[in-house]
Amino acid sequence: MANEQLIINGIEHKIRIIIESNVQLKKENSNLKQEIERRDKELVLLKRELEIKKSELVKITLANTLEKEFGKEESKKKLEDLIAEIDRCIEVLSE
Repeated sequence: MANEQLIINGIEHKIRIIIESNVQLKKENSNLKQEIERRDKELVLLKRELEIKKSELVKITLANTLEKEFGKEESKKKLEDLIAEIDRCIEVLSE
Protein backbone atom coordinates (compact mmCIF):
# COMPACT_ATOMS: atom_id res chain seq x y z
CA MET A 1 0.00 0.00 0.00
CA ALA A 2 2.83 2.40 0.84
CA ASN A 3 4.48 1.58 -2.47
CA GLU A 4 1.26 2.39 -4.33
CA GLN A 5 0.91 5.69 -2.46
CA LEU A 6 4.51 6.53 -3.36
CA ILE A 7 3.76 5.86 -7.04
CA ILE A 8 0.58 7.99 -6.86
CA ASN A 9 2.49 10.82 -5.18
CA GLY A 10 5.15 10.62 -7.89
CA ILE A 11 2.50 10.78 -10.62
CA GLU A 12 0.78 13.73 -8.91
CA HIS A 13 4.09 15.54 -8.64
CA LYS A 14 4.82 14.98 -12.33
CA ILE A 15 1.31 16.18 -13.25
CA ARG A 16 1.81 19.38 -11.18
CA ILE A 17 5.11 19.98 -12.95
CA ILE A 18 3.44 19.48 -16.34
CA ILE A 19 0.59 21.84 -15.40
CA GLU A 20 3.03 24.52 -14.22
CA SER A 21 5.05 24.08 -17.39
CA ASN A 22 1.87 24.36 -19.47
CA VAL A 23 0.86 27.59 -17.71
CA GLN A 24 4.34 29.02 -18.23
CA LEU A 25 4.33 28.05 -21.91
CA LYS A 26 0.90 29.65 -22.39
CA LYS A 27 2.21 32.90 -20.91
CA GLU A 28 5.28 32.76 -23.11
CA ASN A 29 3.12 32.02 -26.15
CA SER A 30 0.88 34.98 -25.36
CA ASN A 31 3.90 37.26 -24.98
CA LEU A 32 5.32 36.04 -28.27
CA LYS A 33 1.99 36.64 -30.04
CA GLN A 34 1.96 40.21 -28.69
CA GLU A 35 5.53 40.69 -29.89
CA ILE A 36 4.57 39.41 -33.35
CA GLU A 37 1.64 41.84 -33.49
CA ARG A 38 3.89 44.72 -32.43
CA ARG A 39 6.47 43.83 -35.04
CA ASP A 40 3.81 43.40 -37.73
CA LYS A 41 2.55 46.92 -36.99
CA GLU A 42 6.11 48.21 -37.06
CA LEU A 43 6.69 46.44 -40.38
CA VAL A 44 3.60 48.09 -41.88
CA LEU A 45 4.84 51.50 -40.76
CA LEU A 46 8.30 50.83 -42.15
CA LYS A 47 6.84 49.70 -45.48
CA ARG A 48 4.80 52.91 -45.68
CA GLU A 49 7.86 54.96 -44.87
CA LEU A 50 9.84 53.09 -47.52
CA GLU A 51 7.16 53.81 -50.14
CA ILE A 52 7.20 57.50 -49.20
CA LYS A 53 11.00 57.58 -49.46
CA LYS A 54 10.88 55.81 -52.83
CA SER A 55 8.36 58.35 -54.05
CA GLU A 56 10.54 61.20 -52.81
CA LEU A 57 13.55 59.68 -54.54
CA VAL A 58 11.66 59.40 -57.82
CA LYS A 59 10.57 63.04 -57.51
CA ILE A 60 14.09 64.23 -56.76
CA THR A 61 15.56 62.14 -59.57
CA LEU A 62 12.94 63.41 -62.00
CA ALA A 63 13.49 67.00 -60.91
CA ASN A 64 17.26 66.70 -61.26
CA THR A 65 16.96 65.06 -64.66
CA LEU A 66 14.55 67.69 -65.93
CA GLU A 67 16.68 70.49 -64.52
CA LYS A 68 19.80 69.15 -66.24
CA GLU A 69 17.97 68.66 -69.53
CA PHE A 70 15.78 71.77 -69.68
CA GLY A 71 17.05 74.20 -67.06
CA LYS A 72 15.49 75.24 -63.80
CA GLU A 73 12.54 77.34 -64.99
CA GLU A 74 11.42 75.08 -67.82
CA SER A 75 11.79 71.97 -65.66
CA LYS A 76 9.67 73.60 -62.95
CA LYS A 77 6.92 74.24 -65.53
CA LYS A 78 7.17 70.66 -66.82
CA LEU A 79 6.85 69.33 -63.27
CA GLU A 80 3.78 71.48 -62.66
CA ASP A 81 2.28 70.16 -65.90
CA LEU A 82 3.04 66.58 -64.88
CA ILE A 83 1.47 67.10 -61.46
CA ALA A 84 -1.63 68.58 -63.06
CA GLU A 85 -1.86 65.61 -65.42
CA ILE A 86 -1.47 63.17 -62.53
CA ASP A 87 -4.22 64.98 -60.63
CA ARG A 88 -6.53 64.69 -63.66
CA CYS A 89 -5.74 60.96 -63.91
CA ILE A 90 -6.54 60.48 -60.23
CA GLU A 91 -9.86 62.25 -60.71
CA VAL A 92 -10.72 60.02 -63.66
CA LEU A 93 -9.78 56.89 -61.74
CA SER A 94 -11.79 58.02 -58.73
CA GLU A 95 -15.01 58.20 -60.73
